Amino acid sequence: IFKQEPLEQNVGLCWRCKTPIEILSERQWFVRINAEEIKKTAEEIEWVPPHMQVRLKNWADSVEWDWCISRQRIFATPIPVWYCRSCGEVLVAKEEWLPLDPNQTRPPVRCKCGSDDFIPEKDVLDTWMDSSISALAVAGWPDREDLRMPTQLRPQGHDIIRTWAFYTILRTKSLEGVRPWDTILVNGMALGEDGHKMSKSLNNFIRPEEVFATNGADALRQWGAMGGSPGNDIMFQWKEITAASRFQQKLWSIFRFSLPLIAKVDATPGQVDRWLLGELDRLVVKATKAMDAFQFDETMKAIRGFAWETLADNYIELVKARLYGPDGQEKRAAQSTLYRAIETLARLMAPFTPFISEEIYHTLTEESVHVQSWPEPSGVEVDPAGLAIKEIAAAIRRYKAEKGMALNSPLPGIVVYSDLGLETFDLSGVANSTVESRAGKPDIEMKPVAVKPQMKVIGPRFKDKSGRIIRALAAMDPARAAQQKASGLIKVEVDGESIDLPAEAAEIETETLSAGLAVDVLRLDGASVLVRR
Repeated sequence: IFKQEPLEQNVGLCWRCKTPIEILSERQWFVRINAEEIKKTAEEIEWVPPHMQVRLKNWADSVEWDWCISRQRIFATPIPVWYCRSCGEVLVAKEEWLPLDPNQTRPPVRCKCGSDDFIPEKDVLDTWMDSSISALAVAGWPDREDLRMPTQLRPQGHDIIRTWAFYTILRTKSLEGVRPWDTILVNGMALGEDGHKMSKSLNNFIRPEEVFATNGADALRQWGAMGGSPGNDIMFQWKEITAASRFQQKLWSIFRFSLPLIAKVDATPGQVDRWLLGELDRLVVKATKAMDAFQFDETMKAIRGFAWETLADNYIELVKARLYGPDGQEKRAAQSTLYRAIETLARLMAPFTPFISEEIYHTLTEESVHVQSWPEPSGVEVDPAGLAIKEIAAAIRRYKAEKGMALNSPLPGIVVYSDLGLETFDLSGVANSTVESRAGKPDIEMKPVAVKPQMKVIGPRFKDKSGRIIRALAAMDPARAAQQKASGLIKVEVDGESIDLPAEAAEIETETLSAGLAVDVLRLDGASVLVRR
């Protein structure tokens, strides 16, 4: 050797630990791939989302060699093969000999050459040889005669379409001649807060235990369900975990409030009860449709919206007076309706938040929610009268807020005009007032009560006379001023001089009267609400 020096060259590295890799040319075991058969079988499967099927077909078209199933590793499934030391003949184990490890077990036969001296296969099987049998294994293969194939569903990530999905189709079709599943649900990847795939090497991963310690497992499961549609990657965000935890706290507050007040009793529901039961039925229909389409995010959004807004913010606020009131038909109807809503919510949420759902359901029924069936719609329609009452109650709460009143402040009296024949007991409780329900439309009149001079109109035109004109306007009879304003001119007398003012020189302040009493009018679709002042 005359000279030795280091040279720079391109070397492959292990993607995980960055160790340099040298590619060696060695004899391997292969399974033949029939790409066309795999693609044809893929077309028999429902892909969710549909475009993921294209990924598998593209991979099948790009494969240039058969499936190498042997690996040079220590731990894996042994390849049941021996080599005759004398003649080199390959001896493959018969099915009835399996399972076995050729390094631990000698073959029970001699080689064709007569030798019984064998060398065991040191290589092991590719891990996908084990994984690709999963669909058959769960269906009872090879022991069941009534093999339950194809299975219904394969959920998996999009990163292993070219391996797990591809090889499972290959194995199942080769062994049993059928597709492995009816449907394959392809999920996205969990990304770190930096938007990159969670990775130890990037140190951007979140340990589940971190979330469990602060927010619980149910919050993490909610985040996963709310992350997005199938096939889409979802980025981890602590604010989403916090939002999930807040929802669970709200749900628990609803349950704790309701528990001593509700009961599973027979009662005829009132209008507001039928409104809630109709909304609950809509929720079941929407959630079922979304679940059937694997739109778990849409299911959770619907559940959250119903629990937080429909149930807590509206129904419970409407029926509190009934729940706290004396026993009777109306109270029992509220107790029964609220019981049914919470019981149904627990069943709807169980796949996503198993722990809080179990706690609620078991406390309520002494049974496990996880052995219950998925809720079925009962065909209850949303009661239009109950919906109107809900809208009226919301309008009354807004009215009090605009007036700076506490929500429990009493009102002098309320008259509701509607052709729906509205029940009033829930509105009376919300308004803390007597409430009358009448058909038709209210008879109201607008009474002028004051004249408001408009300086921006009067000043530029009348200059030094402005002050006297304003005083004259303010002193006018409001009814007379309103009549003149309607004609287009307002006449005032200043120091013996008659002055014509444009209509915009004054605004007429009015108050609304009904049956001679001052009222405020709240107008809604299909109803008018008169609040006595």
